[in-house]
Amino acid sequence: MNLNWMPCLLLALCAQKLQGLSVEFGRPLPFRVALGRKLVLQSIIKKLPREHILMVTWEHYGDKGARRLATIPGKIQDPRVSTEDGGTTLRLSDIQESDFGRYIISVTGLDGTQSSAYKDVRKSDKPPEASVVLLCDVSPEGAQWDSPVVTWLVDGVEVTNQTGHTSEGGRKLHLQELKGRNYTCISNSSLGTSVALFIIPDSAVSGNPCAVCVCSSNIIVALLAVLCWQ
Repeated sequence: MNLNWMPCLLLALCAQKLQGLSVEFGRPLPFRVALGRKLVLQSIIKKLPREHILMVTWEHYGDKGARRLATIPGKIQDPRVSTEDGGTTLRLSDIQESDFGRYIISVTGLDGTQSSAYKDVRKSDKPPEASVVLLCDVSPEGAQWDSPVVTWLVDGVEVTNQTGHTSEGGRKLHLQELKGRNYTCISNSSLGTSVALFIIPDSAVSGNPCAVCVCSSNIIVALLAVLCWQ
């Protein structure tokens, strides 16, 4: 009998045993949240099947020092604080200036094993910029060796990096800096050339901001956000 696989199995079992109880956050980067908003911190507890959780605690370290937010099991004193999923998720409503800083979750097992993880939370001074996007969606009938090259025209003038903003290889056209009415999407590939025209009629400017006209040839232009022109 070939037992060459036995050392690998023993190493795997030992590695699993050494891992034991641990807690971590899925995203390593700091979170940003605005004043008055809600903060949700979700952690992940990893443990062996034979291990059991005795206690979970959440603490905050900020400019005014340290404070205990929650102990599970136990009562929570701050009405803005709540926990879910056995304490792995912390919710803090109505964020205040004193709430920014470092949040630490500590997990203790029945055997006394303890693991901790932290997440830094910083203040967001302004909301992210929203944009209206046109999507040039090419749907070929079969497989092809190349990817379509997309060109956008606004009122007959080609969009460049200096005059507009595109993403996803040119398939998405962001409209926040464009004020045209005729948007043309041209797709070139080994399968041929397809053209789609997106028109904002006069009625959209005069009183019906969501009226549009889409004309296409083997191509789909989709409006990913509501387009309203004042």
